[in-house]
Amino acid sequence: MKRNLLLLVSVFVILIFGIVGFSKPSTEFSHFMPTEKIPNTSDAKQIMAVINRAYQVLGTTSQSFDVSEFSDVFVDTEDYELTDEQRKMVAEALGLSAAEVKNAGYLTAMEAKYISRGRGAKLLQEALEKARAENRELSATEFQEIVTANHGHWPSSSAITTNKTALTFESIGINGNKAIVRYDDGAALQEAILVKREGRWLIASIVPIWVHF
Repeated sequence: MKRNLLLLVSVFVILIFGIVGFSKPSTEFSHFMPTEKIPNTSDAKQIMAVINRAYQVLGTTSQSFDVSEFSDVFVDTEDYELTDEQRKMVAEALGLSAAEVKNAGYLTAMEAKYISRGRGAKLLQEALEKARAENRELSATEFQEIVTANHGHWPSSSAITTNKTALTFESIGINGNKAIVRYDDGAALQEAILVKREGRWLIASIVPIWVHF
């Protein structure tokens, strides 16, 4: 029972931080604060729309682990920096070499995260079904074997999300083809960096600046 409770708590924590990235916040726009916190412009509306869309995509991916829509909302840029250890984790999750993920950014990191979760969920489900068939609980040894097989990442089951995350936007600062946004998603005050590519705003980074859930 305690072990099952631990698994449930672990899954909850993973879902809460589903949107949280590996990197530290960029300070490039720390000095930039617009006079009007939420500009009444088409760019600002597009920015809010893509962030809302990102949460919808993540909600769906938490069930399916299908990352095919990630490139519609996320992008790799230098705004999102990974350490060598993080690049190693991303490479392992994607089955690539460290050199192949040298320029990985937020998009690639998020893809790796959810692909890894999907693999872990499949391994966990198979182990739980085997344990139930044998009328026993999953052992600590079996759980550790799953973690090892999943490149050291804890597994999580798919999450059924029925409620849409309500975002409260606090500020949007736009400087050319780059923007910095602060918003609250109910679990944390987040800071996002977006870039405009071919007329579309895409998310290059999201990091929490104040967790309050």
